[in-house]
Amino acid sequence: MESIAISLMSESLRTAALIALPAVAAVALVGVIIGILQTLVQVQDQNVAFAPKLMAIALLASYAGPAAFALIKTLLVVAIRTLPEIARA
Repeated sequence: MESIAISLMSESLRTAALIALPAVAAVALVGVIIGILQTLVQVQDQNVAFAPKLMAIALLASYAGPAAFALIKTLLVVAIRTLPEIARA
């Protein structure tokens, strides 16, 4: 049972990383670009960087959302299929 639970946990962590990493990378990249632009024009307002980051997340969600839902669906199917094996142990 432990190996089944551990493999299910490692699969769920891998899925979470695959879903979260593109969003974190997109926001970090936009943040660096906006930071450089703010430095060049000498505008140091924190609110200026919020809208581009929000737009980056919205674009990423619209393009990568179906793939993320497919990953979650696959993980859910695997979890449901392994429940009887976990319950027997």
